[in-house]
Amino acid sequence: MWKKRGIKSKAFFVFTIVASLIVIGVLVCQPVSSCYGPHITATISDTQININENVTVTGTVCLGLEEDLINLTVRVTFVRPDYSWIDQPVEADNETGEFSVTQKLDMAGYWNIFPIYGHINDRLGVTVIDPLADSSDPPPIVGSPFKPNLLLIAAAVTTVSIGAVFAVTGLKKKTRKISSFRLFIQVALVFLIFFGMFVDHEILPQPASKIPVHEFLVGTNVLGVSMSDGFPVPFFGCYYPCGKTVTCALWEIQTYIYPFWQTGRGWGVDYNSSGLVRLAVVFAAIILLSVLLGKFFCGWVCPFGLYMDLLTYLRKAVKIPHRDFSEVFNKKFHQLGYVILALLIVLSVIFGSEAIAGAQLVSGTEEGGFVYQYFSAPFCQVCPMKPFCVLLESTVGLIRPEWIFQVTTGAFYELGYYVTSLNLLVLGVVTAAAFFYRRSWCRICPLGALIALFNRFPPFKWVSLFRLDKVEEKCTKCGICKRVCPTQVTEVYDKKGGDVTTSNCIMCLRCVEMCPYEDALRLKAAGKTVLKSRNWLK
Repeated sequence: MWKKRGIKSKAFFVFTIVASLIVIGVLVCQPVSSCYGPHITATISDTQININENVTVTGTVCLGLEEDLINLTVRVTFVRPDYSWIDQPVEADNETGEFSVTQKLDMAGYWNIFPIYGHINDRLGVTVIDPLADSSDPPPIVGSPFKPNLLLIAAAVTTVSIGAVFAVTGLKKKTRKISSFRLFIQVALVFLIFFGMFVDHEILPQPASKIPVHEFLVGTNVLGVSMSDGFPVPFFGCYYPCGKTVTCALWEIQTYIYPFWQTGRGWGVDYNSSGLVRLAVVFAAIILLSVLLGKFFCGWVCPFGLYMDLLTYLRKAVKIPHRDFSEVFNKKFHQLGYVILALLIVLSVIFGSEAIAGAQLVSGTEEGGFVYQYFSAPFCQVCPMKPFCVLLESTVGLIRPEWIFQVTTGAFYELGYYVTSLNLLVLGVVTAAAFFYRRSWCRICPLGALIALFNRFPPFKWVSLFRLDKVEEKCTKCGICKRVCPTQVTEVYDKKGGDVTTSNCIMCLRCVEMCPYEDALRLKAAGKTVLKSRNWLK
């Protein structure tokens, strides 16, 4: 049925489902208190002043519906440009949670200001100018020196070395050469993606000791547009862990629509461009990367893809056979990724409707509301990668445990800001499924669907750099390519010849590796063969 209907019918079916879910969601939404989960929001009187002038920070602290505010003291930390700081304790109003504090700023440069209560905080900034100073010769700012995290570097070197040994060993096996090399690349890229882990975070200038420096080493500039959250990539380079060098495109797509559509402050950063401009950069980057590399990101780069593969190695080690979905179910299952992608974008647009169009479509999307607290970046609240990353980083001291396990978003989740019960549930289900069904998550991954849109569908398909090619005369229909494919792609087997690349292929090249017929399958780059199947039966 799906083969006959075509791309337009599939798209109509997908968006019909999404629209129905949205209508149901809007109808069942109920107004809630705007002060639902623990948070601090603050504003500053000026963002640029002269030296020795005062600024006033006003804000509101909320602990949740059932918490009181009696004798609650907020610590406001004013961080100088040289990373020394001034602490100002201030009592919040017992009924409203409002607080206000005034401070004279005595040093020229950029000040960071943190209103803090426990492990919840906000972040402000102000530029202080000295009108008497020579603007051509600004005073030098000396920060803490770089200090490597030797323990993590040793662990990385050891892990990559072990991967290199396995790669070299695997190269001696005719049917494992590509897989062994791919595993080595996957392991090495994990440490490149999270390179900031190798910086000893204990020496970083963080006066609010419980504020994780997840934004460290991510800022970049694209054609004059400041991408303060990092360069967007089409794989799970999760936003939340410390030390990442790139950022998951799904997080940026969601948050730049809601809640950061307007120019202003994000989570720990400042934006100098609108959400529309930042989204243009994100989609331009994704289109370019998808056309160039396509689903090589899924098979060779994505850290969560590596996790899926390690589960497969574990299953093989304990000698448990894998299971397969039926062909009909698998084809429909693959379509779910497009549904998830459409749903998260449409939900973000609905949640951000007030900033985008001036009309609030769903109650609770205001700052501090139910939706704002729980469903900013809705997919991230269920993403299996987020808890996997932060739990691993907590074990090596890069994220304080209370940020993971203490309640920071109210009773609804019963866990912490970085890990929710839904995240853990999804991770558990995905792990169990991937243990028995190879790369099961990758079949419905919305990032994979995003890549496919800009790689395997016209007009992008016509200019994509890499593709699999099949020589009809050399294929005997032995079916090995279909049996070894981790995502159960059948097009390589079904099609007679020519371009057999499909939107569901993750470019792991296992079919090329296992095909026993010389030159029957080829990987082509810009029309030139770069890899081909070999007769390993000789």
